[in-house]
Amino acid sequence: MFQRIGDIDTLNEKYQAQASIESRWLVELADFLPILPLIDQNNLNQGKSVSLAKYADVNWHPQLFIENAFGDLKEQIRYSAKKTSNGQVCICELREIKGYFWEKLELHHFPSDIQELTISVGSMLYDDKVILMPDPYYRSGINREAFIDQQEWSLYEHVNAKQRFVEEFFSNISGDENIEMDSNEGRKRSFVSVSCHAG
Repeated sequence: MFQRIGDIDTLNEKYQAQASIESRWLVELADFLPILPLIDQNNLNQGKSVSLAKYADVNWHPQLFIENAFGDLKEQIRYSAKKTSNGQVCICELREIKGYFWEKLELHHFPSDIQELTISVGSMLYDDKVILMPDPYYRSGINREAFIDQQEWSLYEHVNAKQRFVEEFFSNISGDENIEMDSNEGRKRSFVSVSCHAG
């Protein structure tokens, strides 16, 4: 969810934004319950959502990062859990981010260009461990009311999300044929790019 779009700097190909990114994954209830205090176990079994302090310190998570962050990014990350109807637990990571994001801005039809403003989320883990995909049930959105550059730009309501993969590529710079290539060559990382548009 794009909470706020700030300054769109076409000259330096960056824009300012504040956004919320929610990611979810399933874990087995039997594996998860022992790490919770008794009160949280009871709340979880009653169908309530429970907050998970320091979850990422000792538990598996998808190791997400923002691919097109420009400079220092302010992030706040919180975890929660809720029991599903099939006896698993849905872990939710809510990431609040604020900062500048790099974007290739088009100036072919200045001043009437439509700019795509994107935030790309990736995982440090390869696609054999994590595959990121847009949630078909919870659509991405934008708060068009909190827009700083309203004199120069109009924000469109439509937001789209797409999945993509980036393949690792290593090159043998030294030219030494005896050097073995890294075992990660040819592996892929998963990304989801969420875009809004300004014209």
